[in-house]
Amino acid sequence: MKRPGKGRFAARGACLLAAWIAVAIPSGASLAAETTEPPKALPAETIPDSVLRPRIEALLPAPWRIQTLTVQPLPVPAPPSPEPQVAVRVTAAVVLGAPTYLVDSREGPVTFLRPAAEAGLGKSWVATALATHGSSGWTVTVTPQSPDLLDGIGKPAAELPGRTVVLGTPEARTLREQLDRDAARRLAEEGERRRREEERLAQQTAAAKAEADRAETERRAVEARIAQVADLRGKLAGPDRAARLAAFEAALGGNDPALRQTAMEAALQSRDPVVANLALKDWIARHRAVPVQLYATKEDPSSEVVVQNLGPMTLEIDGFSPVSGALAGKLGAPGYSIARPSSIVGTLAQTELAVNAFGCALALRLTEHRTMDGLLRCQTLPTLIARITLD
Repeated sequence: MKRPGKGRFAARGACLLAAWIAVAIPSGASLAAETTEPPKALPAETIPDSVLRPRIEALLPAPWRIQTLTVQPLPVPAPPSPEPQVAVRVTAAVVLGAPTYLVDSREGPVTFLRPAAEAGLGKSWVATALATHGSSGWTVTVTPQSPDLLDGIGKPAAELPGRTVVLGTPEARTLREQLDRDAARRLAEEGERRRREEERLAQQTAAAKAEADRAETERRAVEARIAQVADLRGKLAGPDRAARLAAFEAALGGNDPALRQTAMEAALQSRDPVVANLALKDWIARHRAVPVQLYATKEDPSSEVVVQNLGPMTLEIDGFSPVSGALAGKLGAPGYSIARPSSIVGTLAQTELAVNAFGCALALRLTEHRTMDGLLRCQTLPTLIARITLD
């Protein structure tokens, strides 16, 4: 360091001649530090290199090292301090101790670097330093004159995150190829996943549409069926006999069991004897064995025992003429000999059925409850109530 002559600072007093300079490092661009090192008798215009150099090194980024340090005295800025002060201009010749890099890109855990500066790069770093002597020692405030001088030259690779790889090296090329393959694979997998998702969505959409179409078809079919049944019921219950007969014959002649059953129910409950007769003829023509239910009468107490002893009675139909209503077959029950199965002749006249067997006669009439009710009379037996249910 350069040192001015003694006469230049003679007027500042003998107190500056015996002081060591303590240093303090402020935050930001300034550096202020205190030291309790005891004062030593040095010239007032001099800041010891052993104190000033560490404070300047603390302001410099890690890769930079000081080669030479030059100090030039400056006038002490106003206002004057009651304590001894020294102001100097510091010029530091600094050199980059390691190569630095900038981040080019990041690929997962890998950080690709671009070279920024080579080791050995030199800069001239300038600052002002103001030293003040206090009761506990000297304080030095260092203010850089070009705080951004060392900016933009990157950092050492060790200070950068991730696995660092320098662009242009074989390792970088190998990693880049691997990363490109991984990216292509991920892209293909993502494309395949999206394709499957689109296919699944298309299938779901098609299934939903098919289900909606099916439900709509069923709804229309149900509505059409309801309208068809309602139309048949309306015609069977209408005032026009010809329309009733035509509707009944059409329902019986078709292959629709539901319409046939609907027509039968409506006809059997109809007050029109002609339509009811047609329904009874169709019913009898479709049956071969008809159960006859027997019940005792209140007028004859012994009829209860007769019903129990007779057992189930059956009307077997061997032949029936829908035109004349003539009926042939057998009627009987396993109980009394008088009522055992025997040949019969019978006739259906409108809504009344009359059957005659050996020693017994059965007379029934259609009711509004879809039954044919009447009496069974047999020789030597009490009269019994008889019923055929039109199922």
